[in-house]
Amino acid sequence: MSDKLISWAGTFFLLFIFFFPLDFLGDFQREITVFLFGDLTEWIANIVFGLENVRIDFSSDSISMLVFIGILLVLSLGITTLVSPKYIQKVLSFSKEAIVVYLAVVLMKYGFDKVFKAQFYLPEPNILYSRFGNLDRDILFWSTMGVSRSYSVWTGGIELLAALLILIYRTRVLGLLIAVGIFINIVAINIGFDISVKLFSLILLLMTVFALKDDWIPIFHFLVLKKETKLNETRDVQGMLRPLGVFIKTAFLGSSLVLILFPYISSGNYNDDISERPSIHGGFKNTDENSDLQYIFFHRNHYLILMDKKEQMRDFHYASGPRGLFLLKDDDGKEIHMNISYEKKDSLIILNWGSGEIRAKELNWKKMNALRPLFHTVIEKVE
Repeated sequence: MSDKLISWAGTFFLLFIFFFPLDFLGDFQREITVFLFGDLTEWIANIVFGLENVRIDFSSDSISMLVFIGILLVLSLGITTLVSPKYIQKVLSFSKEAIVVYLAVVLMKYGFDKVFKAQFYLPEPNILYSRFGNLDRDILFWSTMGVSRSYSVWTGGIELLAALLILIYRTRVLGLLIAVGIFINIVAINIGFDISVKLFSLILLLMTVFALKDDWIPIFHFLVLKKETKLNETRDVQGMLRPLGVFIKTAFLGSSLVLILFPYISSGNYNDDISERPSIHGGFKNTDENSDLQYIFFHRNHYLILMDKKEQMRDFHYASGPRGLFLLKDDDGKEIHMNISYEKKDSLIILNWGSGEIRAKELNWKKMNALRPLFHTVIEKVE
């Protein structure tokens, strides 16, 4: 029974690696998956969940991903049942090697994103001026992590170390054990803070456990029973296929590394905290104290956000035109033409549309306590 379960899991993980889209590697995986499974996924989502026109993007924690995983589980069960056991063992060997490379690439992606401060980014002014209790847990977690570059670099460095150890055969077990700890923490964070990559991170954890399937008993004997033991040193990929396997693995790792690092190298920016923002960016306070509108924020992703005194927000995506003309569009597609003038010397911004006008004073949001680079060696120096 356990052999059947392991075979089923190994086959599922292999199919998942082939077909679950990793956006940072390009669109080819998504296009292939949509072509092969898109219509079936939409049909099942309609039958099971009663949803029409469901979004088929297979992003983590989406309906399409849940259905897609169900399809892969059934497909892998069929393969495990129909294929001869001697071939299944070869599939498992290939699956284990594929998982190792896959985990290394994922760890490299998120490791570099943390080191270069692109995952836990600096919180935007509209978040900084919101009350703690009004923020959702996922935004709270993301924003808290974003105020500390040193912690981001530290956690990213650990993920990169795990990836490196996994790729070196003699240190693979150590790297996988570190990865188990990393993914357990990530799964706990995603569940505890309701971050929408729960299912993907759980599958990564299960993959890591599977990659150690031949080593758990020796590890238990060594760590718990204190017995002298030796880890399995037999390589899974042998014979004439080894050179081909090494070539494919090297090519995939190399191309993945290029795709991961290219955005940073092309921009020349290795710290997102200091990356270039739009010409108008930041927070502004309405000078009319009798108005219900309290703050105006310009988000780095070209959003104009209005916050009232009850901290209710309304956002518009904007595109700038000539002579201070801005085209604003809300979630319903409604368009507003607005003239915006910014007097930098007075730190004043003026918004005009039709007969309406708002004057707002710029806020020095970068001096807020959350962004101050404080470090205390002793508690007596804490203010």
